[in-house]
Amino acid sequence: MSTKEISLGDLHSFQTNDGSISLHSAFFQENFHSLSGASKEAKEKFLKPAQLNRLRNAKRIHILDVCIGMGYNSAYMFEDLNRSNTPYQWWGLEIDPRPIHLGIKNKIFISNWSDEVREILNSIDKRGCWVHKQSKGNILWGDAREKIDFIPQMFSFDLILLDAFSPTKCPILWTEEFLDSLANKLAPGGRLITYCSAAAIRASLRRSGLELGSIIPTKQREKWSNGTIAISPTKSPNKIKQDTIWQPLTMMEEEHLLTRAAVPYRDPSGHSSIAQVLARRHKEQLSSELEDTTNWKRRWGKTH
Repeated sequence: MSTKEISLGDLHSFQTNDGSISLHSAFFQENFHSLSGASKEAKEKFLKPAQLNRLRNAKRIHILDVCIGMGYNSAYMFEDLNRSNTPYQWWGLEIDPRPIHLGIKNKIFISNWSDEVREILNSIDKRGCWVHKQSKGNILWGDAREKIDFIPQMFSFDLILLDAFSPTKCPILWTEEFLDSLANKLAPGGRLITYCSAAAIRASLRRSGLELGSIIPTKQREKWSNGTIAISPTKSPNKIKQDTIWQPLTMMEEEHLLTRAAVPYRDPSGHSSIAQVLARRHKEQLSSELEDTTNWKRRWGKTH
């Protein structure tokens, strides 16, 4: 899937409930953010779980943003790190250059950021790279499955932000193979953070050797998880502990990984189409001996 092979369809902007701007993709038939707020989502599902304060003493923080979209997730990281004068190295992977371009042309979007971050976003759009004091970044435009191999092997990441369209809409970036390639890019103790709490994704991340945590939703009556944190192991014990932001998977979430919902998306060649990945998983689910996910939902009183 590359921009040369397909049309990525129209993008339509809309204002979310917190006043921030988001986009709707006609190709993926999905919004970039939830209606509750683009800014709110970036802060609650990516910035807060990153817990950047824990990295302040590092000589340089390394960040990889997979599917930067309009740039919200990284821009909030830039603002935080710039204020504390913490050096960082940033890489971005994105197939569609239009969202960030539309963002920096939008007065509401651009009003979110300091002059320094506006300049970084402009540089990403115009030049694909930027330098700010002791920090710098590069974006690789194209299919993330291919472009990830263009990141020099010497780089391992303290943070990987995975914000692709949902697995049912864009499964090619949620496959066992791609998630494993991301896991291999993490530094010891590094975190992969995503809004996704799907069993298939969590099961693949665990098979890649990562320890899983669940991002605690701000309103637990509405959702049981706000996403997933997957941590690369270190030589010392790195157990996930109860936190105000995240926690170990609950028994309900652990049992979810034992159902057919946990059957992974697969892309052995690294070049499969969306339809091929979905069909391959559906076939595997039909023959799976794992528990029917409907039983799990009934047992835990889940309707979604």
